[in-house]
Amino acid sequence: MKHFFALLAAACCALAINATTYTSHLKVVINGEVAEQDQVQVDVTQADGLYTLSLKNFCLSSSGVTMPVGNIEVSGVQGVDEYGYTTILFKNPVNILPGDDPAYQESDWIGPMLGEVPLDLTARFTSTALNANIDIELSMLGQTIGVTLFGVAPSLDGDVNKDGEVNVADINGVINLILAQ
Repeated sequence: MKHFFALLAAACCALAINATTYTSHLKVVINGEVAEQDQVQVDVTQADGLYTLSLKNFCLSSSGVTMPVGNIEVSGVQGVDEYGYTTILFKNPVNILPGDDPAYQESDWIGPMLGEVPLDLTARFTSTALNANIDIELSMLGQTIGVTLFGVAPSLDGDVNKDGEVNVADINGVINLILAQ
């Protein structure tokens, strides 16, 4: 009987965890210079009403040179559901961990060498899209690295609401998709 209750408790815990992986465009601003990056994957997990946001294998690219930074993760963040999306805010120091991209050795990742860095995160997301701003303060270098993650728009055909016709209702559907993001 004990095993049954343990299994039941484990199943309930598994159901309480909600995870979504978002594909986002990445824009990095350092000292006013903008570097557009490739698309990245961002994981958002909810468990027990608290959120974890993970940007894994974060790299800075500029002028053909790629600098591996590492994994940025914030956890235990309260979310606020308003206007059809969830917002999480985080402003605390974090340690950037080495990434796990096999293209780099553990010693290549510069994030862990920085120690604790002040991080300011604002993220808004729905079930299908995520927009986030992450500011990383590097006081020893007198720099702030601004990271912006913005959702990849879904591809749409003309009949957005799938009612068999292309009409004004489809335009309203597109507007609702934009507002939801």
